[in-house]
Amino acid sequence: MSRNPIRRPTNIVLSLGKTVAQITAQFAPVPALAPAAELICAIIQLCQNVAQNRHAAFQLRDRCHRLGLILYDKVTGNENVDAAILSVTQCLQQIQTTMSGWAQTNKVQAFLHQAEVAKDIERCHNMLSDCLTSFQLVSHTEIHEWQAQFQLETQEDHRELLNYLINIENSQSITHEALQSQGSDLRQLMSMMQQLLGDNIRTADRVHNGLSSNLYDLQFKSRELLPDFHLRSGEVVRIGQFPISGTSAMDIYEGLYLGREKVAIKVVRAVNSNESSLRRFKRECEIWKDLWNIDQGKHVLPFYGFCQEDGPFPYMVSPWQSNGTALTYVKNNVDKIDYLKLTKGVALGLQVLHSMTPPVVHGDLKASNIVIDHLGNPLIADFGLSRIVEDITGIPFSQSRGVSDSYRWFAPEVCIGQGVLSMSSDVYAYGMTVLEIFTHEQPYNNIKHTTEVVIRSAKGEHPPRPISEPVLRRGLNEKMWILLNNLWNPEPSQRPTIEQVLEVFPQ
Repeated sequence: MSRNPIRRPTNIVLSLGKTVAQITAQFAPVPALAPAAELICAIIQLCQNVAQNRHAAFQLRDRCHRLGLILYDKVTGNENVDAAILSVTQCLQQIQTTMSGWAQTNKVQAFLHQAEVAKDIERCHNMLSDCLTSFQLVSHTEIHEWQAQFQLETQEDHRELLNYLINIENSQSITHEALQSQGSDLRQLMSMMQQLLGDNIRTADRVHNGLSSNLYDLQFKSRELLPDFHLRSGEVVRIGQFPISGTSAMDIYEGLYLGREKVAIKVVRAVNSNESSLRRFKRECEIWKDLWNIDQGKHVLPFYGFCQEDGPFPYMVSPWQSNGTALTYVKNNVDKIDYLKLTKGVALGLQVLHSMTPPVVHGDLKASNIVIDHLGNPLIADFGLSRIVEDITGIPFSQSRGVSDSYRWFAPEVCIGQGVLSMSSDVYAYGMTVLEIFTHEQPYNNIKHTTEVVIRSAKGEHPPRPISEPVLRRGLNEKMWILLNNLWNPEPSQRPTIEQVLEVFPQ
């Protein structure tokens, strides 16, 4: 299909090699056929203007014309076919009405409704067959022939649609048409392209790569995430065999998303890929969508989706941030950073999570779960993962495999019994994270064993106050230290809310 299909001027529209004017003249000798001829000419013009399903529409156009000629031969053969003329005319009127609606649809709607248009065209063919067989104007052979041809034309229409959507040169026009449409049309088009991506996952690279690239352009320019967060159609591929970093609970790989954007692939080794994890991740997708609509990636790192088709453990996909984690960033830049601005940005991200309905508890906030975007702004990552792990395994997050590294940030109540994850425990962890960012060291850095940290925090013992000149110069002053101690209150109900925390920072 060409990039911009040519629409011929009305006066040279053709059917069976005849223009509309020639067709009108063709039926002129029989005045009784004038209404039918007029309808045939109208249908020809409508079929010419259908944006998609053009092959099937042209077949219908030519069949209407051809059967009109059969009726013409019957009349000129002095046969009494008045009833047939009336029936055919009424049938053509219905076909005209049907095609009139589809001829007015824009390009995006034509893409979305290709199957529906094909069904309507098939229904028009069947109306013609019923009408004409009742008057013995066509044979059964003709009916079998149009049906076989219709299947071929429909397949060709689908190929043309696919070829249009995979052609990278069409990216600009696809995006322009989609952005001019209603929001629901845009999302449906993205859904259709993602579905086609899955249908063609094992085809030649040109097909899959072209669809991926055009879908990425559409997503990027519309600021919409993919409709299906379950990435199983080759939307993302790993770069390299081995993880580039990780923790005791997670391996992080580099990946390429829709062939265009570098992403982080986070393999969650705390759970297995099975029906239980699939159901839980699908539930989480609604939260991801809502957060994206609210935040647009300003304070919270977006999730592009998850995958369970690539290994024994599920993984989550998010945009790659070249500045790395918050801890890496402050160590690499040391005194070039506005530490108050950075820690306030983390608080703003936590506020976004806590202001959701229902609130989203992060559960594992620390500097390694905060990434820095290209402008130096913090983005909270891996939110909600703690709840996912708990729900899938049935084990408290604090007792899950691979999370012992987080005990230094956990509030005391998280490490007792079933472990209570809450907005209050997030605020406690935020305080430890602020300390970590200012000092460039993990909380309780003076204590070697994690178990001792848990014991001391349960007793209400806080980390010692840093007194080094570099830390004080970064902004960890008396006012900030008082705030941190309030955040570490052993009683969850006595800790400030994240909104109260933000009041401490300069506006």
